[in-house]
Amino acid sequence: MAHPKADSEHFFAEALAADNDIWVEFDGESNEETLEEWIEAYKPSQTYRSEGIGWICVRLDQKVTSNLSPDVIGLQESWEQLQRSGRPINYQTITQLAKAHDVTSGKWFMHVDSGGKVDHLWRLVAYGVMEGKLGQCAKVSPFDDIGGHVKHVICIYNETFTDAEEVFQLENAIRHACGIKCQMKYKPDVYTYLGVYRKNKWGLRPSVYESVYDISTGTSHVTTNSGEEPMEC
Repeated sequence: MAHPKADSEHFFAEALAADNDIWVEFDGESNEETLEEWIEAYKPSQTYRSEGIGWICVRLDQKVTSNLSPDVIGLQESWEQLQRSGRPINYQTITQLAKAHDVTSGKWFMHVDSGGKVDHLWRLVAYGVMEGKLGQCAKVSPFDDIGGHVKHVICIYNETFTDAEEVFQLENAIRHACGIKCQMKYKPDVYTYLGVYRKNKWGLRPSVYESVYDISTGTSHVTTNSGEEPMEC
């Protein structure tokens, strides 16, 4: 069931609830089962939100997170000050906050139908991470038998959203190392920490890149929200 009238606050509340629930994780160090056994045990299409599971996650190294010591509390305090200051609230000012508080991670994400498709794509992503092809961390949402969402979201992280080369290298690895061809978007984590989702009151677009794969040419085209010409990857 869709939420046609849902706004940014609604999406933020849903995301916060998932983040605060159980994360089923495979880190390659402490897990007793093999990656394949773990993937089979926690297929996204057969793992349910009603079981209290918020995310299914793989990490190449448990000691490494998707961000390096982010100052989230400081970020949120600066965000409140920015809103009171009367200064423009846009990509540039939010990026300044992110850099000042070391909240620089981001992720390529895709929305995928439940069933065999999400299970297949998640297997590709999980192996890609654990084989060192896709950075350090990725996650997928379980089947949402509570909110009624018919799609899953798969997120694949990198450390620095302001490093365009790093962002596009990850996009290229997702496309060519894993063979994933569905539409993807890229979102800096700072928007997530600030609760800025689509349909927000500032008119911000939290997804700063979009990637579309052209099967006929075997290349992907990445566009930005600034309306620049597509880039072939």
